[in-house]
Amino acid sequence: MDVEVIARGLRNHQGSVLFALFIEPRGFPDRGELAAMRVEVPIDADQVQARFSDVPDGQALAVAVLHDEDGDKRMATGLFGMPKEGFGVSNNPRILFGPPRFEDARLVPQPGQPVIIDMKYF
Repeated sequence: MDVEVIARGLRNHQGSVLFALFIEPRGFPDRGELAAMRVEVPIDADQVQARFSDVPDGQALAVAVLHDEDGDKRMATGLFGMPKEGFGVSNNPRILFGPPRFEDARLVPQPGQPVIIDMKYF
C-alpha cells in the first residue's frame, strides 16, 4: 500500500521537508536515520506531500516531519533545546514539553486517505 503524507502550514519556502516513517518507537521522532523509510521533498507551496510505497496493509506506524530550513538534515535548537525549525508528527498530538511520544503519533493508515500533519513552530 502507498501512504501519502501531507505537511501543511509551512512558514516559508526555505530548505526542504524531511519525512520519516517509523514502525517502532526506537528513534522517534528525532532520529530519522533509524526510521523504516525517509523522504526529502523540496518546498514549492505552503504544504508539501510525500509518498511512502510498499507499506504493508494494516501496518501501524508514526510519521515525523521536519522543516529543514537550514539544510543540515537535523533539527536546529535554541535555548533549552527549543526547536528553531518547524516540525510535526502524525495524529497532531498536543505538544507541551519534550518531543511527542510514538504512542501518541501511531496510527494505521487507511487506503486512499492521506495522513495530514500540521506543522508547529515555536
